[in-house]
Amino acid sequence: MTLAPEIIVRILDYFGVFTAAVAGTVLAKRQHLDIFGAVMIAFITAIGGGTTRDLLLDRRPLFWLVDLNYAYLITATSIITQIFYYQFERLDKPFRWFDAVGMATFPVIGIEIAQTRVVSPPVAVLMGVITAVMGGILRDIVCRQVPLLLQKEIYLTAALIGGIFYFILLHFGVELWLRDTLTMLLVLTIRGLAIIYNWNLPNITLNRRH
Repeated sequence: MTLAPEIIVRILDYFGVFTAAVAGTVLAKRQHLDIFGAVMIAFITAIGGGTTRDLLLDRRPLFWLVDLNYAYLITATSIITQIFYYQFERLDKPFRWFDAVGMATFPVIGIEIAQTRVVSPPVAVLMGVITAVMGGILRDIVCRQVPLLLQKEIYLTAALIGGIFYFILLHFGVELWLRDTLTMLLVLTIRGLAIIYNWNLPNITLNRRH
């Protein structure tokens, strides 16, 4: 039996939420938050991007209020991660790869949801980027850290390039399932290469003259 593309995207979406919840919980534990504080940070990390997107698009009700599986998954993931915290903390590098797989779906989901609101392509790309990165940014702000995604990681850039690529494929009439797949593969490839080679965006500030 072959899974429909939308089912595959949904599965990967849940996987992305799972990895985000783990990352949020691990950071919360490092900040010595209690059990409920860690669950809250997991929620912010996992659904912060999608929630921000839905609010900006005036899309009601919020997606995680319609599908409670998100809440169940995040809560269970956070509690399990807290119980086995030291084991999860040692898996930092592998989880960056898991996160990359899940994150690759977020720009596609954000763009397609934005298109249901009949917005322009640039706005749809922005919604894809917000879906992918805003959860991590909000998490770091709540935990009183400068958001890592805005300092070093080739993360926002991967989502942005993926969003632009999506609309290039749309312009040339590529079918939806193939458009989704190729976009996710491109985002995953960029993110994966950044992990392997520690890619960071260059500093464009000119040297100060003395």
